[in-house]
Amino acid sequence: MSNRTPEHAGWYLDEYDGPRFWEHVNFRGGQPYLSDPIARIGADAGECWVWQGWTSNGYGRFRAFGSGVTAHRIGFQEFGGKVTADQDIDHLCRNIACVRHSHLEAVTHAENVARGSRALATHCKHGHEYTEANTIEQVRAGSKFRRCRACLVESRQRTYQRRKARAV
Repeated sequence: MSNRTPEHAGWYLDEYDGPRFWEHVNFRGGQPYLSDPIARIGADAGECWVWQGWTSNGYGRFRAFGSGVTAHRIGFQEFGGKVTADQDIDHLCRNIACVRHSHLEAVTHAENVARGSRALATHCKHGHEYTEANTIEQVRAGSKFRRCRACLVESRQRTYQRRKARAV
């Protein structure tokens, strides 16, 4: 097995887990973020390093220190990145399989969600524009989210018609 560990890595994994981790990384992962309008990094940040190993919901997973850990978290920490237990790792390139430290940033969960594609959407999934008049904020299970008023009205009309048909 050749040593594929990048220069300046090795802050987090030991001499056994380090080579095992890096053998699952494709250093020529392409640059999908260049055409992504919500990507937060520039072209000078280099190509994504794409995880080729075990995944769960598209996110890379790696077994280290006796448990499964997300690969991007390890990739961030391998270059000296500090992450507390209450922080998420945000993919600035918007490629969830990327483990390149310069494409990752430790942020709070709320910040990570706020940066996501849903937060930046200008229209609901049915094509209605999110305007001040057509948008309401709802809270469910402690999380805030936007709701399209037009879709809400349509949903309530369908429910009314369904109940009215059952009553007859």
